[in-house]
Amino acid sequence: MSEMGSWMLYFRNTTATLQEIMENEESHPQPEKRHFESFSDAVKRARTEAEERAREAAPKVKSAVSDALFELAYTAAFGTFFAGAFANEFVPAQVKDGLAKGAEAGKKAAGRARDKVRESMDARQAAPEGGAGAEPAGA
Repeated sequence: MSEMGSWMLYFRNTTATLQEIMENEESHPQPEKRHFESFSDAVKRARTEAEERAREAAPKVKSAVSDALFELAYTAAFGTFFAGAFANEFVPAQVKDGLAKGAEAGKKAAGRARDKVRESMDARQAAPEGGAGAEPAGA
């Protein structure tokens, strides 16, 4: 058999094989619609699945956050009141009296300073503009 004859025989066999493949494909048609027909279908399906999972997870997350916030509030309150109660018991009465007297003296001093500032502000507002005590315009 010549080379040309063997090549033709190979071509016929290959062509026959391709035809068989094509016939098999036609007998088993592929579904016409893809899993997601379009990008918007994929986004819609992702949104609905995400919403469902969020609804399922929300009570668990809410419970965990609630527990964590309770623990945080309890710990902060306990620490604050413990420190205050401990300091109240630990600090001698003389120091407590000194702190109270110092706070009262500070309030009085602040009141006096406020009164002086008010008097000064009232005096400036009562002074006539351009009067004897007024500064020159170019100064």
